[in-house]
Amino acid sequence: MRQLNQKGSFLIMFTLSFALLGTFIGFTTDFGRAYLQKARMNRLVDGAALAAAKVLQGQGGLEDKATRAACDSMVMNGASVEMTATGKCEATQGAPLTVTLDFLDIAVSGGPPIKHIQVTGSEPVPTTFLRFLSWMAPGDYSTINVGATAQAAPERPLDLMLILDRSGSMDGTDGIGKKKIASLKTAVHEFLNNNFTGNDRIGMTSFADRGCGNGSRGNSTAVTCTPDVPMDFTTSAFISTLKNSVNALVVGGSTNYMEAIHTVRLPLAQAFGDPNRATTRKAVLLVTDGKPTSMRRNSDSDCRQTPAGTPVTAWASGTYNSGCIQTALGDTPSQAYIERRTLGGGGAGSTTNLAFFQETISCIRSLVNCVTNGAMHEANILRNCGYNNDACSPAGNHDVLVFAIGIGSIDLKQPNFSFDRNAKCLLARIANANDILNTGNNTTDTINTVCANPPVTTGDGDTWPDLHQGWPCASGPCIDGSQQKGKVYVVDMKGDVEAQLRQVFNEVASILKLRLTI
Repeated sequence: MRQLNQKGSFLIMFTLSFALLGTFIGFTTDFGRAYLQKARMNRLVDGAALAAAKVLQGQGGLEDKATRAACDSMVMNGASVEMTATGKCEATQGAPLTVTLDFLDIAVSGGPPIKHIQVTGSEPVPTTFLRFLSWMAPGDYSTINVGATAQAAPERPLDLMLILDRSGSMDGTDGIGKKKIASLKTAVHEFLNNNFTGNDRIGMTSFADRGCGNGSRGNSTAVTCTPDVPMDFTTSAFISTLKNSVNALVVGGSTNYMEAIHTVRLPLAQAFGDPNRATTRKAVLLVTDGKPTSMRRNSDSDCRQTPAGTPVTAWASGTYNSGCIQTALGDTPSQAYIERRTLGGGGAGSTTNLAFFQETISCIRSLVNCVTNGAMHEANILRNCGYNNDACSPAGNHDVLVFAIGIGSIDLKQPNFSFDRNAKCLLARIANANDILNTGNNTTDTINTVCANPPVTTGDGDTWPDLHQGWPCASGPCIDGSQQKGKVYVVDMKGDVEAQLRQVFNEVASILKLRLTI
């Protein structure tokens, strides 16, 4: 039998293998070149989208300027293009790079639709080896078309109100021996330094016994609270003024963020009614180191009742025409009683017209079974500005984004310092948040855990019923799916409070300042 020529067979196999290997190397080279060009294209369109969004500011009528900004951004990043029409950049030399800009109306809560920018780039990349595929299969393999798309939200201006705690417990020290109020001041200063443009506006109110401060940043004795620093544009001069006001905060007194939340409603409502601020993002940043221990009563008749609305004979005397402060005292609910203080007469904090009544501390913190003044009730109106709020114009569903930061630790013997499940639940319901981030150990609690009904007692012994009644959303203010979801952070005071606050403020800033969406 005739034997095969093994040498000939080997040469054939070697030739075919070499051809296949060469083809594979060729494909790798061509596709590798295309991959690198794709990465470059992604960078170009990302930068172009951000540049255009910054100019566009979410409004119509600026499409031409936004296109020019996008084309200029690509030139600065090494692409030889020029603007040829509104929404179009084309190559001036080299490969025929084409860039198209689309202006999209995206519905947002709190105003009319906001214009987003979508940038699409396309460029053919020449091939070296792939073109030989035409020998085996008809077609044009001389180029690989590389494309990339980026969409950016506009650089939406901001109307932000800060609500800062200056109650007596803020004088306490953290785990490294630094006072909490000092850490807060430092972190707020850094926050104000780096994150805002001239079209943003910021204001601030502080709280202790009252939801606003006086000229020395202590408790105001005014009948109606107004912000410590009215909202204004973030010029360098105004930022200096705001920093000085934060730095001048004086600690002392109880914790009344019900009235503080009420205080920031008016400037935000005015922003909703200002046609020049129609597209701005409205937000509140609340920082506190404890549960509310006091609240503001607005009328003489309310001052003569318990927080639950029961008339009290012992409180019938005295003059409370300008309202009063009610403060819960005692370390535990069973020990708690209510101190009532006048705003007028002897002034806030005086013993004039002072009376006491045994009452549960829970009514101070919750709307349930109390008059409609309460932190959660005020927050619900704030978040949905226009709901039962005559100050908000035009009426309707206008969302305010709420961030809440708690500074504390679980210590049942120190209710002012405690951030047990009850306190976390309160902040979550104020911010309309589903999750609570604990920055000290980087863990997350869910709203269903901290607001469990019946109360979860393991670990902290919290059996107070105030925040569990009506949960979930059977009655009273609650997590509202139609409103913006806020964020809650709990800073561990047994650690470095300043470092944790900086971390949280940086995250808040990244959320507030809009960025690439795809």
